[in-house]
Formats: sequence, structure tokens, C-alpha cells
Amino acid sequence: MEEKLKVALIHDDLVQWGGAERVLAVLAEIFPDAPIYTSVYDWDNPLITSHFPRERVRTSFIQKIPGWRSFYKALFFLHPLSFESFDFTGYDLVFSQTTRFAKSIITKPKTVHVCYCHTPPRFLWHFSGEKPPAILSLLLNTFRIYDQASSQRVDFWLAGSKNAQKRLKKIYRVESELLYPFVDTDSFQDTEPFDGGYLLVVSRLNGYKRVDLAVKAATKLRLPLKIVGVGPKENDLRKMAGPTVDFVGRVSEITLRDLLSGCRALLVTAEEDFGLTPLEAMACGKPVIAFGQGGVLETVVEGKTGYFFAEQNEDAVLDALAKLDRKGYNQKECLRVAQQFSKTQYIRQFRKLLAPRLDMKS
Repeated sequence: MEEKLKVALIHDDLVQWGGAERVLAVLAEIFPDAPIYTSVYDWDNPLITSHFPRERVRTSFIQKIPGWRSFYKALFFLHPLSFESFDFTGYDLVFSQTTRFAKSIITKPKTVHVCYCHTPPRFLWHFSGEKPPAILSLLLNTFRIYDQASSQRVDFWLAGSKNAQKRLKKIYRVESELLYPFVDTDSFQDTEPFDGGYLLVVSRLNGYKRVDLAVKAATKLRLPLKIVGVGPKENDLRKMAGPTVDFVGRVSEITLRDLLSGCRALLVTAEEDFGLTPLEAMACGKPVIAFGQGGVLETVVEGKTGYFFAEQNEDAVLDALAKLDRKGYNQKECLRVAQQFSKTQYIRQFRKLLAPRLDMKS
């Protein structure tokens, strides 16, 4: 089916390995001959290079800027131009996956542009809750106008969650089809849950992720806490952390499965667009304690697979943990929910949604 189409895949950047990159890896399997266009590509990250071979990736002019790894996010004002600079002449389908500017590509009239959007840019539309410095306000206002205008280049929208659908409707005034991301449930089949006694956070250590809530809660009651991930807030978090908090850093997929299998509960302290890690925890038969906003409301079942807290403070986190200890959770329900978001289900739904538009066989 795909051999009839000349396809290109577009992704914001290939620097860190996360949920969006897992989805891209499956898209790369569905379209094995499709090149991957992106702003920058970190060939020093083995998780990136193992899934996306260097010869398959096409990078923008930002890649040529010396030392870009240290400040590529600060170059956000160049990213729209970097995607506009790509030439997609001759392609039948371009498939952009984005939380930022990959949708800004320019295509020929005969080319179908499908955008799989997990959220409009958080830093532009303040979904993260972080307000920019006043000096940036004028620049960001200009980019908001650009972001809305460039969204009109998309022919067909897919949203990664109901949460994302609402944002697309509000910001871009477009309708979208729902396509949930997946968790690779097959890779968790051999995992056996055990009681390691620790709480677990798996997150990029950015400010809006609010990992500080988990650190403060664990430090307050001297609860064992393991934190998987790296990011700009790591030093600040280490300073506030007590002796029971362990910063694990980056880990392999196998190590992550082991950590999820042994945790007392996974903590999700920010509003997530969707959130794959909660599903991975449930695939390991483990509960989730989460801030009750955003995508977790579409996956976590209150009282069965986890508990929500309504306010972002350490006492609210501790109250939810106490509720878990008092009322417990249903391990079988965790496994059942995770199976609803399997890779097989994702591919089946993907083909179903695109078949009418691209003459793909479902």
C-alpha cells in the first residue's frame, strides 16, 4: 500500500527520546522508505540513532550552527524558517508530528499534509503555566499570529488526545480526528511487578513539569523517590532534595521497565498533553498518582488504576498517596486499560483514519 505513495515524515527535533519519538519510530516502520525531516538531530544520543539511522534523517540549517546543542531551544525563532526551507516537491504525502513548528512546512497543492498534533506550542499559548519575561511578549505575540496562520497549511489534522482536540479547536479553529498514542504492551509482557518500596518520577526536568512537588513531598516524609530524566532544573531539584531522593538520570528501556515494575506508584505532577508513561506503569501493573488535569484523565481510572490530586502542592500529593495506601488499586484493571492503547490498536486506527483520504488499505 505505502509503495504507491512517496511519503516524507517531519518531526520537531530529534534530540531527546520520549513519547513523541516512540510514535515517530512506528510511523517510520509503517513508511519504511520515508525520509525524516527535522530541525536538528543529535547523533551522540544512542537512543535516537538506534531508532533513526543517520542516513535516513534530513536536517535544517540549524544543524550547521556551531554548538547548537547548548542553545537550540533559544533559537526557537529560527525553527519556523527551518521547516519552511525544506523542499517537498514530488511527495504525495507529508506527515508532520509536532508540539511546535513542524507543521509550518510548505507543500505543493497536490501534496497531502497530515499533521499529528499533540498540542499547540506550550511556550506560545501558556499551557505550561510559565509566563515569559515581559521583554519577550511582543516577539511571542508575533509568533502566535504566525502559528495560527501557518496552521492553515495543514490538510488533515490528527490529535493525540481529547485534550489536544480541544486546544486545536480553540487555537486554530480546526476539527481533528482522535488518534491516541500507544504503549508497546508486548515489551511489558515478561515483566513481573514487585514491591521495591519507592515512588517513581519519569520526566524531563523542566520547570513546567513540576517535579519539585514530588521532591518536596518525598523529602517532607522521607519517602524513597527515584527520578528518571534530565533537564535544566536538575540542579535546583537536587538542592531541595533530601537523602531519600535518588536522581537516576537517563536509563535504557529495559532499566525503565524494571523501575516501573518495582515502584510503589508513578507520580505525574504536571498537566500532560496525554502521557505515555502512566500507561507504561499500568502495563507493569502499577498505579498512578497524577495531577488531575489534561491527558491523564483519559487513561487513569480514579480509584482503580490510580488517584488524582487537584492542587499542585506537596500536601495534595501526599493526600493522594495516603488514599492509595488506604483504598488500594486494581492490578488487573491497570493491565486491561494499558492493553486498550497497544501498538497494534494504534496502527489499525492509523490506517483506518487515513485510508479514505489516501486510498490506503485499512
